[in-house]
Amino acid sequence: MAILPPPGDTVRIFRFLAEHPEWSAYRDKHFGVWRVAEDDPESDPYAASSDADTVISFIVTHSWRQEAC
Repeated sequence: MAILPPPGDTVRIFRFLAEHPEWSAYRDKHFGVWRVAEDDPESDPYAASSDADTVISFIVTHSWRQEAC
């Protein structure tokens, strides 16, 4: 059975990702979580959470390297 996100979370995450093109997100419907990762193959940042705010905060916290360049 698919576990869907709360209404509006998908739009919020993808609007946020439009401003952070170095990140990707995937909704794992089986486990009911968002999986986000930095697109750089040399990078390790990865998070999984059912809460959109948690994964957005994770991206903000781990995006400092891109902004510093």
